[in-house]
Amino acid sequence: MWKLLVGGVNEVGLLNRYGVLIVSDSNEVRERLLPIFQRDEQFIITGTAKHGNAAMGCILAGRPDLVIIDLAMADMAGIMAFQLIMNHRPVPIIVLSTHTSEGTMQTIQAMRMGAADYFHIEMLAGQMSHETMTTYFLERCKMAIVKGIQRVYEFPVKSVEIVETTLSGSLQSKHDQFQRRMDIEFHLRKAITNEEFHLVYQPVVDVYTNRIVGLESLIRWDNASLGQVPPCDFIPVAEESGLIHEIGEWVLREACTQSMKWQEAGLPHLFMAVNLSRRQFNDSGLSAMIQKILEETGLQPKYLELEITESMSMDVNLAADALSQLKKLGVRVAMDDFGTGYSSLGYLKDFPIDKLKIDQSFIKGLKHREVNAAIVNTVITMAKNLNLLVVAEGLETEEELQVLRDCGCRFVQGYYFSKPVLAESIEHMLNADTRNKPNRIVI
Repeated sequence: MWKLLVGGVNEVGLLNRYGVLIVSDSNEVRERLLPIFQRDEQFIITGTAKHGNAAMGCILAGRPDLVIIDLAMADMAGIMAFQLIMNHRPVPIIVLSTHTSEGTMQTIQAMRMGAADYFHIEMLAGQMSHETMTTYFLERCKMAIVKGIQRVYEFPVKSVEIVETTLSGSLQSKHDQFQRRMDIEFHLRKAITNEEFHLVYQPVVDVYTNRIVGLESLIRWDNASLGQVPPCDFIPVAEESGLIHEIGEWVLREACTQSMKWQEAGLPHLFMAVNLSRRQFNDSGLSAMIQKILEETGLQPKYLELEITESMSMDVNLAADALSQLKKLGVRVAMDDFGTGYSSLGYLKDFPIDKLKIDQSFIKGLKHREVNAAIVNTVITMAKNLNLLVVAEGLETEEELQVLRDCGCRFVQGYYFSKPVLAESIEHMLNADTRNKPNRIVI
């Protein structure tokens, strides 16, 4: 649905609507996609096709701006349709993938052959099919179309204004974000096989003795193409794509294995904290997976601490059931980033948790912010009344440490004592601790 303008530049034609062709042999997929595109007036469905030849007929007749191809069609029909279209009438194509290993391989193949983007069909179904996810999908469809315009046409100088209107700064920014997300997921799928992950550990320290009492394990990712990818970038992608289950299991096993190595080396027996993601926490098979890892590694459950975020406990009944299953294993549970969510202090007494971790946003500048000090003091008092331990996160200065001591906070974690470090550095610290030489941990 393109209209030729003066200067040889094409832009969106009638009513600025994008024509979309859906290629799938599944009625369910087509019925799932139709109402999604109907939510945005910029899109109009120009046709549907069940195989490549039918798709080519629709393309020649209707000239759609975007083609959606279902890769889950039988007998590799999705890939064959993709090849047919790209060989005869290149057009921006988004492939719908699945979380299966076969779906992953076909997605990688399609991306190498020139697909503009891909999207997991599971993300548009069930609980995932909410307003935010469908909006995200539609935005990526628009990005695929814009990307197609850039690739196919060379814009003359006289048409710069038209180009700038079509590719606004905000749209280009979103395109860059989506492209990075696509790159992250592509490489993330092989990160475990390629041994690209490693763990670092940050000590939890008793402020009265300056000795390490526990460790929090944190994942890091170094990729040959992307470099060092921060967790805040790749964890959301792992959550969305479903890869978080495999990655989370790797983290748990690696952390438990390392903890046992230290114990077997005669170092102090400390708790090992591991963060759980929302999808892991809601997975009915989580307890069984943790039990299996504990049995395989030989780590006693009391030395494993699982950290959940406050926002995970919004559904009180579901959270209580999940936590009860974890506590049956004998592991400890900590509520991380406490104070940043919306949980009610009243129902904390009903949750089988062992520890609250005060978010670092309340610790920064503690000495000079009376409100923060009042909040921290209140949380510590409340936790003591509920027989919960408290850890203050993000400690960086001597002044903050003194205020925390005055508030009665015994356990802290932060750069003041140590940044997250590799296992070898932790061994040096623990050996120094056992010799009781330093009064303070120094990296």
